[in-house]
Amino acid sequence: MKTVLIQILTLLILVSCQSKKSQWYLIKNYDQVSKYKPFGYTSGYVNQNADTIIPLDKYARCFTDTVKYYAIVYDKKQGLIGIDLNETKLFNAVWNGEGSEVKESEGMILIVENKKYGFANNKGEIIIEPKYKCAESFKNGKAKVSNNCLESDDEYLKWKMNTWTFIDKNGNEIK
Repeated sequence: MKTVLIQILTLLILVSCQSKKSQWYLIKNYDQVSKYKPFGYTSGYVNQNADTIIPLDKYARCFTDTVKYYAIVYDKKQGLIGIDLNETKLFNAVWNGEGSEVKESEGMILIVENKKYGFANNKGEIIIEPKYKCAESFKNGKAKVSNNCLESDDEYLKWKMNTWTFIDKNGNEIK
């Protein structure tokens, strides 16, 4: 309980200097065991007034630290998803292979639907529909995508393939 109170007080101090635009802030209670296995602690969200927005343990895990437009949460029924400030599902997020989500990169986040990959922007809007068999996050304004690839057995290399296509943030191929 002390942990939650300290986090809430810290958040109040931090947000008192920020704008009053509605945002959520991640809280974790390491003293409370989650009802979801194998997650050990509970997590949820409060707003800038420390009002509970997402109660602890509503989702198996909350990942996003500060939420302006969308949060990545793990729901036992829907999996790893992006939700908006009304808790409406926006997209399926992608696991990074280390127990967390693939992070937003250059204002774009990798998403997945029916084993096809695409991208949403930093507001959670789907910009590039999931249509690629494999994809990597944006780097230097472009992302590597392909429909001619296989998953790798190598824990450090996700995809096996020889040919990639590069796309820009609008989904246009870069030559």
